[in-house]
Amino acid sequence: MSEPTPFLPAEQLHAMPFAVPRDLIEIALDGSGMGLWEWDVLSGRSTHSRMNNRMLGYDDSEPLGDTYDELVKRIHPDDAKEMRAKVDQHFRSETPFYQAEFRVLRKDGTFAWLESRGIVVERSLDGQPLRMIGFHLDISDRKANERLRRDLEVALRRNQEELEALVRLQTRKLIETADAAEQGNRAKNVLLAKVGHELRAPLSVVIDSCARLLDGRPGELPPQAREHLELIRQSALQLSERVERLVDVSRIETNTLEICCTSVNLRHVLQEQCESMLARALERGLDLRAVSCAEDLVVFADRARLAQVVRELLANAVKFTDHGYVQVRARVLDGAVLIEVHDTGIGIPTDRLATVFHAFQPIADQQSVLREGLGLGLSISRAVIDAMGGSIGVTSKPGHGSRFWFTLPLAASAQRVSSTRH
Repeated sequence: MSEPTPFLPAEQLHAMPFAVPRDLIEIALDGSGMGLWEWDVLSGRSTHSRMNNRMLGYDDSEPLGDTYDELVKRIHPDDAKEMRAKVDQHFRSETPFYQAEFRVLRKDGTFAWLESRGIVVERSLDGQPLRMIGFHLDISDRKANERLRRDLEVALRRNQEELEALVRLQTRKLIETADAAEQGNRAKNVLLAKVGHELRAPLSVVIDSCARLLDGRPGELPPQAREHLELIRQSALQLSERVERLVDVSRIETNTLEICCTSVNLRHVLQEQCESMLARALERGLDLRAVSCAEDLVVFADRARLAQVVRELLANAVKFTDHGYVQVRARVLDGAVLIEVHDTGIGIPTDRLATVFHAFQPIADQQSVLREGLGLGLSISRAVIDAMGGSIGVTSKPGHGSRFWFTLPLAASAQRVSSTRH
């Protein structure tokens, strides 16, 4: 046999493989849940620390076998080939160290997931591996959490698909009803109220159930489970918002939309809504900001409904803008306050400008009624602004962006608006 070319001085490798005695290293690794192993490649002999035995359900006195081949026999057939391939890659110096994950048969007949890492510490003069050391780490819990995450993702997708299918079904019915005559229009309003009632119940169950699970004691759920429960909750909240839009349409067409106006600091509302939309804008690489709005600019409006309108205009601007910016401006004009939301997005086709504030008329295309929304947000915004004594409009050029605007009375000169439209 040729003389070895060790990574460490030969006298250290043969007399004492580690600067710290091996038994102390084993104790340290045992404390961290790691099992130490050493492999004499030429003879195939291997040694293992006590922790390796415990990972697989064996007592310290029960040997696991002292050869590499005996270990490989315990590995799940689906994992053994990949493990051997990664060992060979490291032997050929294609990787700085060996790393693999595989299932190993336990004493009780079940499989434990192990992460195995190691490195060749001694080679012959011609580069052949002679000795390798490393550790095993039980990652069964991590793998179980990954499996739970995948199951939650499947459940989330199924939940979203079922809820969205229900919304699509009801939307198609509403569109058909919207095209009917006056008698059919009355039936549409009844259907809107009924759909809202029927969808609220299951959505409330989903939202409340997720909230209870998320509010449980820390540590009861793995981080991945909490993350996906939050995704389910957010999806249900989004669908709940769509349901509320259906209800608002019913209120508008039956003249029962409640509006209660007070003095509202406009700048505060604009800043709040910009902040709530900032993350979505940053994801799309957009500059979102409120400009030219005085601190003391006060309007006479329903604060919640005003926020709803601003949120709708901002959401549309961000959704249909691929690059550039979205800006919000406010100024006094002719005794009223003019609020503008300007974007550098795709714009609105000229033939759709006349109907953009009509119900069930999405900005982008007809298919987006089913894909991204019901085409109700702008029609509701128009009704809200009208009820608060203002007006709303839009100018747009395809490919060059859009400018949505609305006006509101100044608080100092406004007359109180009726709380309920009759």
